[in-house]
Formats: sequence, C-alpha cells, structure tokens
Amino acid sequence: MKLKELYLSLIKEGKKYQINELDIRFLIMDLLDMDFASSFYLNLDQEIKDTKVIEKGFQQLKDGVPLSYISNKAYFLGDIYYVNKDVLIPRAETEELLALAVKRINEYYPNKKNLNILDIGTGSGVIAIKLKKEFPDARVDATEISEKAIKVAEHNIKNHHVKVNVYHADTFPNNKIKYDIIVSNPPYIKFKKDVDQSVLDYEPHSALFISKQNNVYQKVFESNRVKSPCLMLFEIAPNIVDELKELMNRKIDQYSFNFSKDINGKVRFLTVLI
Repeated sequence: MKLKELYLSLIKEGKKYQINELDIRFLIMDLLDMDFASSFYLNLDQEIKDTKVIEKGFQQLKDGVPLSYISNKAYFLGDIYYVNKDVLIPRAETEELLALAVKRINEYYPNKKNLNILDIGTGSGVIAIKLKKEFPDARVDATEISEKAIKVAEHNIKNHHVKVNVYHADTFPNNKIKYDIIVSNPPYIKFKKDVDQSVLDYEPHSALFISKQNNVYQKVFESNRVKSPCLMLFEIAPNIVDELKELMNRKIDQYSFNFSKDINGKVRFLTVLI
C-alpha cells in the first residue's frame, strides 16, 4: 500500500472517532522517522510494505491514547524529547512559562554569573534542559519525586548533551545549596472535572493534582533554601489564585508578586521576588 492510500484510509476511519487529521499525519511521520512535513508530502508515493506498526498506533489513537505516548516523542520549544506514561506531556502553557522565566532572569540577573537554578518537579526534564541551554554558565538542578520520571529526565539530559543534576526529592535536593531562581510546573489541579478524559486515563495523577502533601508552593514559600533576592516562577491554575495570595501573605515576610495570563487569557503564571 502506498503512503497516500494509507493516509487517506486512516483519515476516513479517524473521522468516526473525531481523530484530528494532523494527529494522523504526525503519527505516520513519527513512526516512519520523518522529521519534516515536506518529507511526508514528498513520499506520498512510497510503498509501505509493513503497515502493522502504523495500524497499531492508529488503534491506540482510537482508544484515546495521546499521540506523544504512542510515538514516545514530545516537542518543546523546537526540540524533541522522549516521553512515556511516567511523565506529563509538555504543553504550550509550560513553553510560555519557560519563555517568561528566560525573560525575567535576563531582567533581574543581567550578568548571569554564578546562578543556582532549581526546577522542581522536573518530569521529563524539559524545563531544566532548556534553562541550561539558555544559561550555560549557571548551575541547574532538578528534583523529582517519581523515580520512573527521573529515568526519563536523565535520558533526555543525556540526549541533549547538557549538565543538569537530578535529585530524588519532592522539592529541594539533599544538598546545602541555596538557590537564586526557582522554576516549577508543580501539581496544581484541584478537581478531576477540570481535566480532559484522555489526560485522566493516561497521564500520571501525582503530577497533576495538588494536595496538602504535595503542595510545592507552600514548601517553597516556607523554605530557607533560597537566596535573597530569589526569583520564583510557577505555573498555576486560575482557581488557586486566592489561595496562593493567602499562602504568600502567611509564609513570606517581604516579597513582590505578579500573576500573568497565558495566550488564552487565563491566569496561568505566578512570578515572585523575595
């Protein structure tokens, strides 16, 4: 079967399951190791001798499995990362968090010397890796509570040829370092009703849902492991803004803060300077 025939047949079948045509194209590209859309369209007449891998991937799409878990690939700010079901799939909001972090770090630390940066809840490692690429002279540490996720992060760190220290910890690593900068996309969802079904079914709940036990915001605000000044940037949910204001008021003596919106107009980021 030629690639064009296979593609069109999957599009027709996918319509019955509300599968996005773009997801089908990316599925084929990923499974056939095509890097660019041009590769796909230039090879439409290619004979696909074994379609079983693509058909298996398409069945997973029909079952609701996220594309990134089928291909084990996620794209983050132009780079490709390995992901599996042990880590969250990086999202556009986290790309915005990283862009905001880079902007604020450049503003507050123009000489960029001797910076200690910590990524809390690193998951696949995308934030820490990108921060190290942006600030190669900084020490970048990352913590993660899930040992399985640590293996994914270490795999990506190795593939991207950067020096990032990963620690098994819920917030701060077991060292004596104080940090200039904290960047974190922690668990922040309060209710399951706020989450798409495919996310509930396949992504790790420990990285999604906030509780008294895993409240990263509180643990950071209570900590003496930060320098003065310290720049903190968090991804948040709009419905925890008031709680975060109250928490900062109780836990931090002197600070300034700013809530900012994502591209969809939702309050999504918290920047704190103490």
